[in-house]
Amino acid sequence: MKNLFLFLMFVLFSCQNSTKSLLLSPVFSDHMVLQQKSDVSIWGSTSPNQDVFIAASWDEKVITKSDKDGEWNIKIKTPSYGGPYNISVISLKDSILLKDVLIGEVWLASGQSNMEWKLSNRLVNQEQEIANANYNQIRMFTVPLDLTGEQIKNSKWKVSNSENVKSFSAVGYFFARRLHVDLNIPIGIINTSWGGTRVEAWISLEKLRTLNATKDIISNLDLNTENNKKVNDANAYSILFKKMLSPVLPYGIRGAIWYQGEANVGNYEEYNELFPAMIEDWRERWGYNFPFYYVQIAPFNYEAGKLSYELRDVQRKSLKTKNTGMAVTMDIGEANDIHPANKQDVGNRLALLALDNDYGYDLVSSGPLYKNHELHNDYIDIDFDSKGSGLLGIRKLEGFEIAGSDGVFENAKAIIIDNKVRISSSKVDNPKQVRYAWKNVFDGTLFNKEGLPASSFITNK
Repeated sequence: MKNLFLFLMFVLFSCQNSTKSLLLSPVFSDHMVLQQKSDVSIWGSTSPNQDVFIAASWDEKVITKSDKDGEWNIKIKTPSYGGPYNISVISLKDSILLKDVLIGEVWLASGQSNMEWKLSNRLVNQEQEIANANYNQIRMFTVPLDLTGEQIKNSKWKVSNSENVKSFSAVGYFFARRLHVDLNIPIGIINTSWGGTRVEAWISLEKLRTLNATKDIISNLDLNTENNKKVNDANAYSILFKKMLSPVLPYGIRGAIWYQGEANVGNYEEYNELFPAMIEDWRERWGYNFPFYYVQIAPFNYEAGKLSYELRDVQRKSLKTKNTGMAVTMDIGEANDIHPANKQDVGNRLALLALDNDYGYDLVSSGPLYKNHELHNDYIDIDFDSKGSGLLGIRKLEGFEIAGSDGVFENAKAIIIDNKVRISSSKVDNPKQVRYAWKNVFDGTLFNKEGLPASSFITNK
């Protein structure tokens, strides 16, 4: 029966004319990982109105026809995790064989330099990490830093080993490693990140036109002129959505991880709208509400006037966006380096969120997050979500400040009572507000007993 099917395909193709070579999107190559138990998209180009036949060695076959421009896109069902498999893509004149294809869990990794940061860059325990990176079932595809669209044509999926891993996103790799070790299934990471970039560059023009922060700016731009003029500017509006994200849309993914925000410290008010809108934009493009886990930016000595604690609080409040989670890094920042060398904890904390929320593990996956507070005559009690097995002060509980109705904050005494934090100061009667770690540089002192740090926060007036 299988031979008859292939014969009929041959007869079908032999009745057609073809003038253009069969091409796959560059994100499809040997060693790739496809999302398990899904209808995943495969796409490419050939001659207009040309039949394209795809046969996967897990015994799945599909056929489609290219459109008038020669573009084609079709979905194919994937089994439960496993492999390696082969995939044959066949047109009248050409055929492509994809080898060593694994089925597992695929995650998109994106953001700016802290996500782009490679294992070959400054890293805690770097030599040992690289030497021990031989994981055949961890693979990564990296979208190159190129706005012309040419370099990606030569990009390929790479298997994790002590040579290839040097070019991997460190956060993406440590995230994948934790998932692979715990789940014992193949993990694929699509890394599309670019250092120093604003969130505005990662949002589609269609979405930017709807946002209060950007709609007037976008409407006043001559977009064709702007795009031509700024083809080499990775921070042009929507440029990275078009050049770095669109080439991998709609590759089947389980979810996304994100490490960005440093470039938006100067406009944290707008980030309050822009960041959740980007998440919504991406989910709309993929067509489903995938989990989105992000890193709260780490403490760093920003220049005067840049209030990173305000941006951190915007990120904390963005957790109201459904199906999101935040990895807090209040304990691993470096005052004089915006790129903390400890990428292991970042990747592991992102993986905890996925294991807890998406893979059925019953884990404490977040540090304490401000929940509410109770006002008393001379103190305020602060309660938290994600307390785990209990709140814990590392060293002396410091970094808390308290204010009365005048809004003047004073350093405060903090003690843990009944699994809440009680804040007081002899300088403040009838206190109204509390804030914690409300500085650009601060080494966190409040954790849960699972070792995860609390986010900085400020209470409402």
